[in-house]
Amino acid sequence: MKITDIAISVIANPHSEMVTAGVKGGRAAHDIVFLEIKTDEGLEGHAFAWGGRSGQATAHLIGSIIRPLLIGRDPLDRELLWQQVRRMDRWWGFLPIYAHGPVDVALWDLGAKAAGLPLYRLLGAYRTQLPAYASSLILPTIDAFVQQAQEYRDLGYRAYKIHPWGDPARDVEAYRALRSELGDEMVLMSDPVAGYTQQQALKIGRELERLNYYWFEEPLSDYDIYGYQELCRALEIPIAGVESTPGGLFSTTQYLAQRAVDIVRSDVSWKGGVTGLMKTAALCEAFGVNCEVHTTTNALLDAANLHVSCAIRNCEYFEVLIPQEPFSFGVKNPIRIDAEGFVRVPEAPGLGAEIDFDLLDNNVICKV
Repeated sequence: MKITDIAISVIANPHSEMVTAGVKGGRAAHDIVFLEIKTDEGLEGHAFAWGGRSGQATAHLIGSIIRPLLIGRDPLDRELLWQQVRRMDRWWGFLPIYAHGPVDVALWDLGAKAAGLPLYRLLGAYRTQLPAYASSLILPTIDAFVQQAQEYRDLGYRAYKIHPWGDPARDVEAYRALRSELGDEMVLMSDPVAGYTQQQALKIGRELERLNYYWFEEPLSDYDIYGYQELCRALEIPIAGVESTPGGLFSTTQYLAQRAVDIVRSDVSWKGGVTGLMKTAALCEAFGVNCEVHTTTNALLDAANLHVSCAIRNCEYFEVLIPQEPFSFGVKNPIRIDAEGFVRVPEAPGLGAEIDFDLLDNNVICKV
């Protein structure tokens, strides 16, 4: 089997304007880059890529740098292709961290279809479901966070993660209000998205310990390895990080070796696809650390996240960004929780996602 083409389309997501997207309080539309790896045997592999601030720029990078390397190659040689893309990127690619992973996801989707298996079984199944947590956007008020957490608790979620403002005094008020209103039964996490200084993070971490929060995610810039070492030494609450650092598996090694993180955050979008995430999870397991998979903000990549999460042991939760509508665009069977707050992995071959091709076609911005 040989790859004959990689069709690349930039898709406008009409539901994607939201309060987040890199600048707190800003607004941005997120295009989707749709990848279709085609073969001479008629099998196809699919993925969405994160468009960043420009879906067209992402599409052109994938099309001009990665596509020529894959044409004519065997799509089942995933490890070889992963290593060659990585090597080529060092020589002249210098790709953004979200460009390579989706191509690898599409190769795994194709390979699982060729095997007639859902992806998690091809990877080596460990489970079929995971508890999910509702993961907020940045909301305008404390009451809005409390109301949202209560709403999603009533829908069946047993855990909620707040993305606060990065204002320490105001954030602490929100942390306290959530615990007070939701009680001890609700699992709560904090992710200020690198919003604090070292001193602020230490003080807030102690308050989160008192409030029995489950983990403290990315309190500092992911590049502040010294600060993370200090927090891990001083605090009992687990510190989660490494979500945004380039280098994936290889930069994660430095944090684990220097005991600068208690939980590693990784995914298929920013960390080298299914191949990169599986390698990272195995590395974390060797260090006795969980690899908690973070949302990719789009439906096909989150389906891949779920398959990997069900193929590894050291992942405890599945992140669902809320409200779900902007992040479910393009598939007919988006991930949903059951009455017990679990998400179940699809059992159809490949990613198991039903792509809404008509919807994508009706929202095409351009083809590359």
